[in-house]
Amino acid sequence: MVTSGQSQIDAVVFDWGGVITVPPGPIVDRLYREAGVDQRQLKDRQDRYREDDPDSQFAKLERGELTLENYLAWSRNDLPGAELIWDPSSPYFVFPQLKVVSEVVDRISELRARGFLIGLLTNNIAEAWPVVAGGLALEQLFDVVVNSAFVGMRKPEHRIYFYTVDQMGVPVERVLFLDDNRANVEAAVACGLNAIEVKQPIPALETLERRLESG
Repeated sequence: MVTSGQSQIDAVVFDWGGVITVPPGPIVDRLYREAGVDQRQLKDRQDRYREDDPDSQFAKLERGELTLENYLAWSRNDLPGAELIWDPSSPYFVFPQLKVVSEVVDRISELRARGFLIGLLTNNIAEAWPVVAGGLALEQLFDVVVNSAFVGMRKPEHRIYFYTVDQMGVPVERVLFLDDNRANVEAAVACGLNAIEVKQPIPALETLERRLESG
């Protein structure tokens, strides 16, 4: 777990998948298997994919530049069956499987009551937003909500961090960001934020509290 910075913290920004929810990796792997996706071809695709590639089909989907219909058609042609985990009409749709971790939600409520500004910064797709919003009382939990699909930018692009910080209205060095993706954490640090790389949501809460106490 990576942490950075020792500035006073006024705002805490949370990722959604793997930070507020259970880790998505094992669930995604299981759904691919259940959907009958060829595992060797899947590994080949994953080896080709780079999280920081702004021109990937998935990056375009998460920025709202590519419709879900077109992404599903591309994915179906590239690797049959893989499209099913992103299809809301499919029983393998991943987002309903990502259960919210109640301890994290409770901590968010507590932090807001203690006077911290709270943000949500998520790479997401528009069609999944009802699932995300349905599992969280967004207005009660967050002062700022940034969804990549609605703002035309995504992590780890630096501009989405600056956009989020601007929305929070506090100096960048007073923002603490939590994400389960190392590329996203490293990009946040490069932009001047403090950051924690989350491996498991509940243990990360202890790291978060220690960081807030040290400030």
